[in-house]
Amino acid sequence: DDSADTYFSSVQISRQRTRDEAIEGLQSVVENQSSTETAKNEALAEINKLANIMEDESNIETLVVAKGFEECVAVISGDKISVVVKSDGLLASEISQINEIVYQQAGILPVNITIIER
Repeated sequence: DDSADTYFSSVQISRQRTRDEAIEGLQSVVENQSSTETAKNEALAEINKLANIMEDESNIETLVVAKGFEECVAVISGDKISVVVKSDGLLASEISQINEIVYQQAGILPVNITIIER
């Protein structure tokens, strides 16, 4: 289904663009001569946090696809996550697998996981 494929790639591109802009803004704080040490340290910590989130999302997507899903996009926001999978109907066992993968990779509890079928 082309529309589903387009959906997944557009979500990934949009997520990447948002993160790139955030990192760029933080990087400019770090490189700005007039930034305080505190501001620089906070910006570096935020960059590090974003890098960890991006790694968690990537790992989750890879592991979910490895479980047999054709497509997966994971978007972490604070202590919550949305996981979009290409599916015509999730089985309870598949939902459990996704919840387990998310918890193992990102420590996010099932109550904060939203799984969306596409």
